[in-house]
Amino acid sequence: MVMIRYKLSLAARVQHLVDVDIHLTDLSTDAVDLVMPAWTPGSYLLREYARHVQNFRAEAHGQPVSWSKVEKGRWRIAVQGRSLSVHYQVYANELSVRTSHADATHAHLMPAATCMYLEGAKDERVQIDVEPPVGWTVATGLPCLSAGEPWPGPGAATFMAESYDQLVDSPFEIGTHRTLAFAVDGRPHRIVVWGRGNEDDQRLVADTQRIVEAERDFWGGLPYDDYTFFLLLGGKTASGGLEHRNSTSLFVPRFIFRPAKNYERYLSLVSHEFFHTWNVKRLRAAGLGPFDYTQETYTPLLWAMEGVTEYYTDLLLCRAGLFSSQRYLERLADDILMQQATPGRQLQSLSCSSFDSWIKFYRPDENTVNTGISYYLKGALVALVLDLDIRQRTNNVHSLDHVMSYLYEQYPLGGPGMPPDAYQQAIQQVAGIDASDFFDRYINGTDEVPFSEYLAAAGIVLEWSFKDRQHDGDEPRPTLGIRIRSDNGQFKVANVLSDGPAARSGLAAEDELIALDDFRIADEGTLYERLRDRQPGETVTMTVFRREMLMRIAVTLGTPQHDGLKLVLRPDVTEAQRALRADWLRQHDTG
Repeated sequence: MVMIRYKLSLAARVQHLVDVDIHLTDLSTDAVDLVMPAWTPGSYLLREYARHVQNFRAEAHGQPVSWSKVEKGRWRIAVQGRSLSVHYQVYANELSVRTSHADATHAHLMPAATCMYLEGAKDERVQIDVEPPVGWTVATGLPCLSAGEPWPGPGAATFMAESYDQLVDSPFEIGTHRTLAFAVDGRPHRIVVWGRGNEDDQRLVADTQRIVEAERDFWGGLPYDDYTFFLLLGGKTASGGLEHRNSTSLFVPRFIFRPAKNYERYLSLVSHEFFHTWNVKRLRAAGLGPFDYTQETYTPLLWAMEGVTEYYTDLLLCRAGLFSSQRYLERLADDILMQQATPGRQLQSLSCSSFDSWIKFYRPDENTVNTGISYYLKGALVALVLDLDIRQRTNNVHSLDHVMSYLYEQYPLGGPGMPPDAYQQAIQQVAGIDASDFFDRYINGTDEVPFSEYLAAAGIVLEWSFKDRQHDGDEPRPTLGIRIRSDNGQFKVANVLSDGPAARSGLAAEDELIALDDFRIADEGTLYERLRDRQPGETVTMTVFRREMLMRIAVTLGTPQHDGLKLVLRPDVTEAQRALRADWLRQHDTG
């Protein structure tokens, strides 16, 4: 058995460099390969972490040994004797939940982006020594060998991972962070906070604990001994979360905690990533572990991993009392609007979107809206209607909640993972329902989802509207069929919608809008003012700059789509609708 020991140190942190040493003993071959992953689980894009490796060297018994790079992320090293030491540095200057970052204030290290693995030994136990700067503390989900408590105090610390997969699943936060603690079922939880903003520590702890308790109740218990929320507070564009087996990394704007609608984004992020503790980290699609870190791992079930998680994200916040049922329905209406405003829904199925995540979801361009969908967004909406369908067809005896519990029991962590038809089979077993037509139409196909039909089961009606009407009775403005953005003072076309008039007329993404019928367009507001004076079917002349050339393009205006939606709880519901609604939302204000 090879003994593998890592050492992480931050002497050059102000240059954004992390020093990594790997010491191997009990070797029995003439050469070994060390491999740097190309991606990290939970983020389905090849990020090529090897590009940030520098100053690689190897030695044995104090003497240099020969090595060569044989692939983009693979180093082959000669072995002289039974031990080998390797040193390299990682440039860590991308602050996100998928990459490593080090500077004078902290280091947030993603092991996949930092630690190479020994080929053929990913299942071996590994030891990690962390040497932080003076006064800094190390936080990670791994067990600490050098402390009697679950987590060590300031100073050097040693951690143990049962395998490389567990190491990859355990980010490190190293710095002078604050730690907020609470317990659920006697198990310690902590929120490790880097940065400052307008957070309220007491509220953070109370609301996070309510989320933990609500999701524990949903799944029937906590599957870990301790849990860490890494909360990284950044600038306005900070965004993202990444799940791990007993921790999660959350990257949010530092002033997200007020007002209430901003804070909702934080609560949803926590709820989503924590739900992954079960759905993804334990209940997983086949192929999502054990991992091949050098290439893509495909599955048609990301809609279930992410979309189902996204569905329960807000629903469990509603059940926990952190969202009112009215606010939950408002957010649900926004999601339906967003989905219906995506022409790509007519071309790409949920299963296809899941499979093509590696080349589409994380690499959007100006045409993505026309050719693809989000398996997060549509996955959540399909999970919603699937839940309501099961409830209605079984007189509310069964639901998607029961299907999830069944799947969790049938596909344990140590098993092979769910096959593509696992959900259909589970629905048949749990509820006695043949869901093949549903899956053919809405998951493997591109049929329009009849939201009105499914929401009616809970006594909810959809009220569509136009937001831009200035007065009751006004006609909504006609549409060009474009999305727009401001770019350094220039007013540009961001997307041309394939089902709109601009696509038929020749307007293109990146066109700089100058005028409509020779009247200047300075911003979004003036464009909409000009359009309110027109009617669908009229032809207008758009003046644009395209690659610095002035062009005039005739566009026949189209009929607008609804851009407002309310989900209304009907008071005159049947007893069956009332019971379904109450059991679904678990709130007293549901009528």
